[in-house]
Amino acid sequence: MNKRQQVFNGIVLWVGLAFLILMLQNFYSILQYIFFLRVPIIVGLLLLLLPTISVNTGLSAMLKNLFVLRANNQLVLVIGGAVLAGLATIQVFDIILYNSHFRFDVPQQQGIPEFLQYLIAIILSLPIAIKAIQLSKKEIEEADRSWEGWGIIFGIIVGALLLITNYFNNKSFESNQVLKQVLSKIISFLPERIQRGYIDVNNNLSYGIATITVFSIFLLIVYGLGYFILKPSPTPNRFEAPALFYITLILSVMVVWIGGISYFVDVSRIPTLLLFLAISSASYAIFKTDHFYKIYSNNKWEKPTKEKWINVIFQRLKNQKSEKKTLVVVCASGGGIQASGWTTKVLTGLQEELGSDFTKAIGWISSVSGGSVGTMFYLNRFGNRGYPEENQLKQIFKSATEDSLDATGWGLAYPDLLRFIGLPFVVPKAQENNTATEQDRGTAIEIDWKGEMEMKTKNESLASWSDKIDQGIIPIPIFNATLVEDGRRFLVSPMTFSLHQDCKSIDFNTLYPEYDIDVTTAARLSATFPYVSPVCRPSLDTRWNYHIGDGGYFDNFGIGTTIELLDQLLESEQSHQIKKVILIQINAFPDDENPQKEKGAPGWQMEVIGSLLALLNVRSDTQNEGNTLNIKLLIDKYKCGYKYDEQEKLQQFSKDKYCQKGIEIMHIPIKFPRGKINPPLSWQLTQEQKEAIQNAWQDWKINNSNYISELKKIFSE
Repeated sequence: MNKRQQVFNGIVLWVGLAFLILMLQNFYSILQYIFFLRVPIIVGLLLLLLPTISVNTGLSAMLKNLFVLRANNQLVLVIGGAVLAGLATIQVFDIILYNSHFRFDVPQQQGIPEFLQYLIAIILSLPIAIKAIQLSKKEIEEADRSWEGWGIIFGIIVGALLLITNYFNNKSFESNQVLKQVLSKIISFLPERIQRGYIDVNNNLSYGIATITVFSIFLLIVYGLGYFILKPSPTPNRFEAPALFYITLILSVMVVWIGGISYFVDVSRIPTLLLFLAISSASYAIFKTDHFYKIYSNNKWEKPTKEKWINVIFQRLKNQKSEKKTLVVVCASGGGIQASGWTTKVLTGLQEELGSDFTKAIGWISSVSGGSVGTMFYLNRFGNRGYPEENQLKQIFKSATEDSLDATGWGLAYPDLLRFIGLPFVVPKAQENNTATEQDRGTAIEIDWKGEMEMKTKNESLASWSDKIDQGIIPIPIFNATLVEDGRRFLVSPMTFSLHQDCKSIDFNTLYPEYDIDVTTAARLSATFPYVSPVCRPSLDTRWNYHIGDGGYFDNFGIGTTIELLDQLLESEQSHQIKKVILIQINAFPDDENPQKEKGAPGWQMEVIGSLLALLNVRSDTQNEGNTLNIKLLIDKYKCGYKYDEQEKLQQFSKDKYCQKGIEIMHIPIKFPRGKINPPLSWQLTQEQKEAIQNAWQDWKINNSNYISELKKIFSE
């Protein structure tokens, strides 16, 4: 575009904008009503557009599985919840529409007829209900083994009952003089100017105030019952309300809550959002609200020394008959439940192919985020012989791929929502082992995981796993997390690896020598997936009150920790016992395809968020390149120097110092194959996605048979 065209287009643009602004003045009263009705309008649009946003946009990897339900009873709840949200939205809309002329001095508008309100409520609920039915058909047939039509029928019945109940409540209470007198008395304490819109010109209660009060009480009862009935518990195969139901419940509560606030403060020209954020932030400051992970004293646990982990590794390798040992180390990447499932499928699949000797050769597993969750379920099923029995392998994969999004939904809809809207004191603390613990979506997901663990070991802690490590029962787990305040790697493990003065990383035992945490908590800290699980700090006040974030912020592949520990191990006095190191790198996602063409994003978008996009997109590539280089350097170092001719001096130095070691490091990357499925980033997998993970492992074995053959030779010696 030449300069003349740019000038002409600029003039046309500004003239067009000026004309549009002038034209909008003719619709000033409509614009006023849109402003006063903004809350129900926004919620209504969310109800209508949420399915499209979740399924047909770039957010589908995170949101699409919200609409995939596992059972008919979940479908019933979603249909009922969508109707409830639609009903709440249209009632708030109707009351503000009818009363705005008196409260805000705008032209009068007629209210919406009651029959039409119910029709609109149904229309608002249809997109969510229809999309859930469409995407859940196969899942319900396979998982629930029943006809999804029953869920549709009973969902319609529940929705109809909600509408009928609301109708009779309105008829019963709109003429209830006691209720009207009580509400009028409460309103009379407000300044006269503020009373307008609540009290009409005849000094009577305004249209809809009594009915919305009754509806709010009804909604509060439904909401309160959900807290107790649907609260997560560590019970396997229990009923769980779907996360999508909690979203509809949150929308129902928020349209009434924020819609009521906007109706109250708009007359004073106070910005609703600003007021809401001020109340929320003030409550966080006044009540010292935060998110916590449970930490407790354990005087019986003698924390291991920094040197002990090396002795533990060689103790675990003693079962190998050869004097020259083979050590296996595993790195499990992050990536939500996809990473959890792929990690367990790879590790159990390798045991099926290579036998228990492979599993007993694993020295440690350095895991991140979803990989840490898979590692937790994998190690939880280990028997006393140092590996999981054959009859446990399928159960490991099943536990690692069970839905955790529903528990997160409960935590978001209840303790976290109440905190955010300024009511943290309403949230009761959970009692466990005579200890009061804060509740949030993080603790909810921990409880859900415990329900999938082996019954007798679901309450295991780092201390109990430390005993198992000492006995050679399990390898060392290292759950990689990130210290938010200073950005260091935080290694949550039963072993001790660092000192306080170490600047690169620090471990749990060094930072908290007097305390212990549950294994589920350790995995959750590593898997603090952004906004799914909250950044949190210790529940007890210690010297080091760091907040813990997802391990993927620092290194989403767990390689950095393994490189560091391998270097320490192979420099130790006992390293002569090791002949070969097998580094298994488990990546839950395939490499991105090289683009053939790049159209380029719009300039305005790049101006606003270009720097942020670059920061996000470069993170994985930077980590990948750095990890690849570090692995190559480590292999060269212990094989006899570097291979690059231009580094002759460094090569000679390396040969002189390390050539006598002659330790072979075999790097085996096991990446999820490209083209199988579009891996989700949420904590829920469909049956199809679970099958895709299992099929992907079979494909990987076929396409990488050379690795399998070489490993079979090693573990048959």
